[in-house]
Parts: sequence; C-alpha cells; structure tokens
Amino acid sequence: MSRKQAMGFAREVLETGKLPPMPDTFKTGSDWERYYLKFAEFMSDGVPRFTVFVEGNDKLPFLHFGAMPVLTCPGAGDCLNWCYSLSSIRYPATYYRLLQNTLLIMRQDKALTDAFMALPKDTTIRLYVDGDFGDIQTLEYWMYLISKRPDLTVYGYSKSWALFLEYDAKHDGNWPTNYFLNLSSGSIYGEAMKQRMLKLYVCRGEFVALQVPEKMPLKDKNPTAWAQWAKVLKDIGRANGYSTGFVCPGKCGTCTPKGHACGLPQFKGIPILIGIH
Repeated sequence: MSRKQAMGFAREVLETGKLPPMPDTFKTGSDWERYYLKFAEFMSDGVPRFTVFVEGNDKLPFLHFGAMPVLTCPGAGDCLNWCYSLSSIRYPATYYRLLQNTLLIMRQDKALTDAFMALPKDTTIRLYVDGDFGDIQTLEYWMYLISKRPDLTVYGYSKSWALFLEYDAKHDGNWPTNYFLNLSSGSIYGEAMKQRMLKLYVCRGEFVALQVPEKMPLKDKNPTAWAQWAKVLKDIGRANGYSTGFVCPGKCGTCTPKGHACGLPQFKGIPILIGIH
C-alpha cells in the first residue's frame, strides 16, 4: 500500500468509524492482507489485536506508545518534511497498530485504560513515539491516567503546544509530577508561543532537530567520529541561537549514567540537539 493510500485509508477509518473494503492492491496471502483481516476483527468487536504498549528495542529501550502520524498532529509544520513515522507505516503490523491505538484514544477506550494501568511498576514510558496529542480531550485523558500512576516516569515530545496552554489554563497549572514534556522543533507555532511553553511546569525544555551535513556515526561503534560529529552539531546549534546544548547520542537511555535526559528534571531548560534523521 502506498503512503497516499495508507493515509487515505486511515483517514476514512477515523472519520467514519467504519472499515473500508480491503484495497485491491493487497496480494492474497500477503502481510497487508493478513493484518487487514486482523484489524477487521478489532473493528468488529473492539478487542485490541495489536499490542498497545510496545516493548523497547536497542534504539528505544523503554515501553512506548504511538498513534497515526500527521492525522493526530495539529501542530505539525516543517517536521512533515522529515517525519520518520511516515516511513514506519510502510510496515503493515506497525500501520494497523497505530491505527488501532488512534481509535482507542478517540474512544478513551477501557482497553487502553486497562493496558496503561497494568504497566509494570516503576518503569519509564515514552508517550507518542508516533503521532501526537490530537485534541484537548486526549491530552486530559492522558494526564488523568498518568496522575493515577505516580510510580511511572512518562515523557514525550509534542508540537501540540496550543493544547498544552489550553490545558494549563483550564486546570490552573496542575500537571502530573511524573510527566516530562519536550518541545519538538518543526511546529507551526512561533517563538512567542514557545517561550510561553517553556514556562509551563510540565515542560522540560526543547528537543531541537537540526540539519547536519553528515549522517550521525554510532557513538558506541566509533566514539571519536561521533565526538567530531557532535561538535559540528553544537556549532550548527550555536548558529541557530542555541548557545548551549546537550547532544542526543541517538540511542535512548544511553545519554547519561542517571537515565534518559529527555525525562530527567535535572535537564530542565537545557536544549537537547539531534541531527535530522
């Protein structure tokens, strides 16, 4: 299924709540056909057929949650030009999991609530590897759940800044103390709103994607080359107004001995820089 077809199919599902016919392009016995039929079972009875919170991998060693990219991203701007999530939806299992999760959010489904409340104690959760907070009801839903699990450390990145400011005003600045927000670059909002966001209790700081001439070398494979690349990234950061900055090594959880910088209060106010990938 092409990207255009995939986004059109997902949009129809989310807007109508109904399952469109299986595309003619699906080959009999293909993964796209197999996972379509699996998703059809979910659409029929509402029981999730795809794992809601996914176990971490080498690059992201935390439990994480995602939803459909673009369609849940009201604050997306230039980031649409490099969104890695648009590459991930070429895999049928990932695509249907994200579409399933988006429907669960829209419904504030008990299955999603139960899955969150059943997460292992004292773990780190990355909320929205793909997608974003699509509306104020979704943001309120997640903040309510997070407040009910103070043992968890939940962090994420968002460009839905207007929703966060709306929430802050509506709830008198009361946020869960165990959620850390990173402001993603590439949003449609300007500097004035960014400065307002940085003052929110829940905001750790900025996570800034910058154009770098060279692809990032793996730090654990070639630390010298990575250090040289990081210096170039810091120079680019300074040229873009970031006089200080902490360089993301590319593999979550490897950046500090104390934990993940994006989810640590010790890094509040420190821009975290990464090359566009």
